[in-house]
Amino acid sequence: MDMENTIEGMLTGGFPPVSTGEWEEKIREDLQGADYERKLVWETHDRYRIRPYYRREDLEGIGYLESIPGQFPYIRGSGTTDNAWLIREDIPAGDVKKANLDALGILERGVTSIGFDLSPLAAIREKDIHSLLKNLPLEKIPVNFILDDGPYGEVLGWLHSFAVAGKMDPSLIRGSLSMNPLGRLTATGNWRKDMLGDFSELAHCLEFARSKLPLFRVVLNCGNIFHESGASVTQELAFTLAMGNEYLVQLTGMGYAFQDILPRMQFRFSIGSSYFMEIAKLRSARFLWSRILQAYPGFCEDMPAMYILSQTSGWNQTLYDPHVNMLRGTTEAMSAILGGTDSLTVLPFDRPAGGTDQLSRRIARNIQIILREESYLDKVIDPSAGSYYIENLTDTLIGGAWDLFLKMEERGGYQKALIDGFIQEQVNKTARLRMDNLAIRKEMLIGTNQYPIFDEKATGEKRRGGNKIPVSRTPEEQHLVDPLESFRSAAEFEQLRLKTENHPGKQPVVFIIPLGNLAIRRARAMFTLNFFACAGFRVVDNIGKFKTVRQGIDAAHGEGADIVVLCSSDEEYPSMAADLVSLAGSDLIPVIVGYPREHAAALKKAGIKHFIDLKSNVLEELRTYQQLLGI
Repeated sequence: MDMENTIEGMLTGGFPPVSTGEWEEKIREDLQGADYERKLVWETHDRYRIRPYYRREDLEGIGYLESIPGQFPYIRGSGTTDNAWLIREDIPAGDVKKANLDALGILERGVTSIGFDLSPLAAIREKDIHSLLKNLPLEKIPVNFILDDGPYGEVLGWLHSFAVAGKMDPSLIRGSLSMNPLGRLTATGNWRKDMLGDFSELAHCLEFARSKLPLFRVVLNCGNIFHESGASVTQELAFTLAMGNEYLVQLTGMGYAFQDILPRMQFRFSIGSSYFMEIAKLRSARFLWSRILQAYPGFCEDMPAMYILSQTSGWNQTLYDPHVNMLRGTTEAMSAILGGTDSLTVLPFDRPAGGTDQLSRRIARNIQIILREESYLDKVIDPSAGSYYIENLTDTLIGGAWDLFLKMEERGGYQKALIDGFIQEQVNKTARLRMDNLAIRKEMLIGTNQYPIFDEKATGEKRRGGNKIPVSRTPEEQHLVDPLESFRSAAEFEQLRLKTENHPGKQPVVFIIPLGNLAIRRARAMFTLNFFACAGFRVVDNIGKFKTVRQGIDAAHGEGADIVVLCSSDEEYPSMAADLVSLAGSDLIPVIVGYPREHAAALKKAGIKHFIDLKSNVLEELRTYQQLLGI
């Protein structure tokens, strides 16, 4: 007897098959008339409509399902024995001797790939590179150099000379150089020298790596630029692939063969907090890159898979309630690993405050180590394979990103689309939509625009806040193209709260007066607490303390309140509004929670000017209250 059929019979015996129609009928019955689409269908920033469930029939027509790990088109990853990845940590190299000691220390604590950020160095010299590399096991541990501007070719030469002097085999040295002329143009608006000079320098580094450091990668495609500027997943995918294709066009045009370029190319993606979508993103990226390669003469299926560097998102990290960043980093790390990343960097949770410490760096490291050593995520290749949900997400992303990629090609490729402003227009439009969603709390940043810690204060470095992630930038008048602006999504809320904290006067006090219907007043009081705390106001709750508006107003005066918020039901507001306005006088700003349309005219006639509800733009409203209070 067929063992598979036997097991399936044991598991399903006694349970009649349920059709999709029957499922749908049961769901609609349980919704009790609620709108199915609004309640259960998720619309992404790319306007994909993601259904609440998928079934085996939804896999029909997906052509890659029989793909094997380690084989073209690599949708299931490049590994054939396990799901191992490199645990990478980047170290600022402003003090080269300290950076070297830090590197040696973290290698003993589980890190398996080192990154040296050379940007703090005013000038990079040969002795600096040699000091950084001292005593490092270069034949075993990859070493990566991060620099936006500097002597790329010289750094490669100094690495090679250090290896030769130390009697190491340069052909065994792995790592990378973050050379990315197109990424620099995108982020800064300008070339380092000019197009010809930058690509000539890239070609020189490629040739040096090919002949002397064959395992070293020198061509970087940085998708994280788009993510950190607020792009959607589809945009990040399509634009990064278009960037990679542009490098292929330019370098093959300079006489380099695929076998010279592909092993020395890498792609870097930021991983956001949409857990399953990010898993699908990396799977889609490998498939689409393979599809692009098929279009070139000389293609063969044994070409190497896309090499992926992943980094947890900086875009959604927050200054306030920073420990939530640990949770974000953990789920993002899981997405990257399950998606089959080759290397992963987890950003420290306190990075938005302007610096990191030993504890935050240790936690960032240990997130990966726990996922490897205790969750065994390195053991199973592509555990998402066959998942009705993730396979459909992957297929949806493949279709959407490919369509956008083709639009770029119709415009002449990545560079032409960037010069014309197409890329910037697309990213900025999505970023604005996402920021608007945060402002109305359609999307959540826990601890920032929802459920803030009421008594949290910014101290030290935090007081500076910081909207933008630092990038090299040329003066605006010298821009060849409009640069993409990297920023953190929480920054506008943080600046609002910092403005309150830095105001020389007293902290504004919001006094809640809950009256009438118990359930409604309680829910609206909780809404008020979260609403005003987002701006750093002190909110005084008063559960069941008052029976009249007058009692509430008297208590508010005693508390030194600036704003009084009446929390009751829509039906009860008209009987209380006049008292609220007259008793508040000129000392207090009266506010009502909710916007009862049928009573709005009467409430406004009674003198109510301020309403807050679920549809309020929280940022705009709180800025208004700051202005009213002279902040």
